[in-house]
Amino acid sequence: MQFDEVLKTFSEAFDKEQIRYAVIGGLAVHAWGRSRLTKDVDLVVDFSARERVIQLAVALGYETLYVSDGYSNHAHADPRFGRVDFMYVRGETAERIFASATSKPVVGDVVAPVAAPEHLAMMKALSMKNVPHRALYEGEDVRVLLNVPGVDRDLVREFFRQHGLLGLYDAIDKAR
Repeated sequence: MQFDEVLKTFSEAFDKEQIRYAVIGGLAVHAWGRSRLTKDVDLVVDFSARERVIQLAVALGYETLYVSDGYSNHAHADPRFGRVDFMYVRGETAERIFASATSKPVVGDVVAPVAAPEHLAMMKALSMKNVPHRALYEGEDVRVLLNVPGVDRDLVREFFRQHGLLGLYDAIDKAR
């Protein structure tokens, strides 16, 4: 997959259309300091643009695999363009995520807004809660994110606690 071309294409389109977005998932963790394999491009997008985002993906040749209020998944027949997953947020969550996103080099020469390490860790917490076996690799991502200078560890810990994952947080934190 040509991550740089895919990310550049969507970033340029979102900027042109004034759609708020940020990189999340494996590429975001990479931007914050952990090189790891990933198989797709994950972006968080303002819910108000959900239909435009889906139409854009289709116009770019992506097949829509799944759509809900919170997510949509898209795959391109050409493996160079691979899979793109969107997470849709609104309200206070959207305001917090987009306000704290940092413009960073992500892949190749592509610079894009990247979700804050705290928000990425919280997303990873929900992923591990919903699919427990994901803790095998998502936990290492959280450990890396907790070590980003200036990260609000208390905020992340409280989020894990609120979701019944305090034991998991403490195990990850102990490994740092």
